Amino acid sequence: MLLRAFKFWVVYVAAAVIVSDATWSSAADKIRVAYVSPSVSQSLPWFARELGILAKYDLAAEVLLITGSPRLVQSLIAGDVDIVFAGVAALIRARARGAEVAILGASANASSQKIMISKTSKIRRIEDLKGGVIGVSQYGSEADTFARVALAQAGLKPDKDTTIIQLGGHPQVAASLAAGKLEIGVLGGLATLTAERAGARLLTSAQELKMLSPSGTFATTRGSIQKNRSVVDRLMRSFVEALHYIKTNRNGTVTLLQKYLGGLNAEEAGYLYDEQVSTLEALPAPNEKAIQAVIDRETDPKIRSTSVADVIDATFFKDIEKSGLLERLYKGKDKR
Repeated sequence: MLLRAFKFWVVYVAAAVIVSDATWSSAADKIRVAYVSPSVSQSLPWFARELGILAKYDLAAEVLLITGSPRLVQSLIAGDVDIVFAGVAALIRARARGAEVAILGASANASSQKIMISKTSKIRRIEDLKGGVIGVSQYGSEADTFARVALAQAGLKPDKDTTIIQLGGHPQVAASLAAGKLEIGVLGGLATLTAERAGARLLTSAQELKMLSPSGTFATTRGSIQKNRSVVDRLMRSFVEALHYIKTNRNGTVTLLQKYLGGLNAEEAGYLYDEQVSTLEALPAPNEKAIQAVIDRETDPKIRSTSVADVIDATFFKDIEKSGLLERLYKGKDKR
């Protein structure tokens, strides 16, 4: 009797293990993805989840908003999240200080920042900014960096020939332009539309100046790559498919952007789409020239001596490019 009971227990446990293994193998791999601010270039994991692309690749993602790139990069290093969309400079600085982070790619390599002037301004060229006061969101921000690079390209010394002030955010810069309290401001995204509605005019843009600047930069740790290479690979493929949807489906993307960004009307979501869609990469692989440009703009000698090869892992998108995924998605259509 005892022997018969023992045999039954062995068979039961074996069957339970088999069922458990089958359930585990068919379950989606769970990942935590965090982004630093809501934007088109950082929307890839959210779009991939909403469109069912992640499920197609057996992935289930928790998509989190964690503001502040330094804080977000620390969360990555601590293992609180698996993939981050963070400022490229913060990622490079972390790597230069010894953190095992690896940049996997970027949604775009051209900034959407613009220098706007008030409707009453007589400024016509960047050189005319000499002696002016330029409003930016915060010191060290993408807007601040763009302003300084643009001025330098025009032969001006940012802190000598102009005065750069921080106003707290793009909405504050736009409001100051609209109210006539500021003549020159650096803006991006919906704040630009706000300024335009008040009569502000475009002086120049990062795209016009051909300024390389990775946007929507995503990264993980080298430990995560080693332990979960298949998961990272499938996530990168889902990003490529999300980008294909965004680049080829304006109406659907605008509708999803309204949901993702919350409270936007169709005009506002369409403005953001039209502003950024041409900058999005079909294959968001690391752009070595763009990353090198960011390194070259750093003042810390240790960071400036960092090699691009030490900062990136380009193997995933090389494999994806060889796989023919892009050709299957775009089927001979323009990928730009």
